[in-house]
Amino acid sequence: MKKVYCDNCKNNVEYSIRKNYIEEYKNCKVNVLENIGVCNSCQKDVFVEELENANLLRLYDKYREINNLITRDDIIKLREKYNISQRDLTAILGWGKMTINRYERGALANKSHNDILKIIIADDIKFYEMVDNAFLEKRITKKTYDSLFEQKEKSNDNIYKAIIEKVLTHDASIFNGYRKFDIDRVQTLISYMANKFDGVYKTSINKMLFYIDFISFKELTQSITGLQYIKYTYGPVIEKHYYQNIIYNLQEKYVYEEIETSDSTNTIVKSLNNYDLSIFNTAEQLIIDRVINSLGKLSATKISSLSHEEDAWKYSDMEKFISYEYADKIKVSY
Repeated sequence: MKKVYCDNCKNNVEYSIRKNYIEEYKNCKVNVLENIGVCNSCQKDVFVEELENANLLRLYDKYREINNLITRDDIIKLREKYNISQRDLTAILGWGKMTINRYERGALANKSHNDILKIIIADDIKFYEMVDNAFLEKRITKKTYDSLFEQKEKSNDNIYKAIIEKVLTHDASIFNGYRKFDIDRVQTLISYMANKFDGVYKTSINKMLFYIDFISFKELTQSITGLQYIKYTYGPVIEKHYYQNIIYNLQEKYVYEEIETSDSTNTIVKSLNNYDLSIFNTAEQLIIDRVINSLGKLSATKISSLSHEEDAWKYSDMEKFISYEYADKIKVSY
């Protein structure tokens, strides 16, 4: 066995291990095992670096788990995701040179650092905002900046899809038609709509998605997209107004154009004609076609007016979720 220095014996000694439990740390009940070296000669406690390091790691890991704090693996995965070094990440965040190194070796992140790391792990956009700032403030080189943004451009749709899916995905319930949100179904539907009419207005997309989902729930007892809708001034809209994120940030199956008029700017979506309708079953495709053929040629204003006649809109609270229970009372002709 490796010997360690004993302050009491004034000599290098062999040691045994006694076990102890740390019950509390930073006002938090942790109940973590620690191993303590004991001199075999005088039976006094001795400092054993390996044991102390392992004790701290167990303690910190337990404290992180209880308080839902960032882990060493979380930070390592973040760097691997963007293929950056500890030095680069530290520079992007504007922290001390060894900060990320210490955290990856097991040190506890302070509250401010923990909160920032949580944000950029969950939100790619926030991360790239910090990259922008770091470059402007000359904390990272142009080579690092270009490399990161080259990665962003290559996976731009994937980044936004992940963000949108995280926001719009909920457990199956009466508010999403008992289907979990499916971004591929939404994109396919939008592209198909746009192709049918050589372009479709943003406002019309919102309402047609609503009718497609609610009529599907009425006839098939399940929505087609898994979207949740809220009551808004101009009719039902996708929760958090995320139809804008879906249209503006995803460019796999469609693109958008801004149409200027004398008194306003309208957004029209154009299909890239690369959708695959086989994602829907036959019954779903029939509903989709009936709704699109019925509403697709109407103006956005007309479709909005029709949606105002629906009990789903009239009897829901403003900015609150619309229950699919109203599907049985859909009035629009389809």
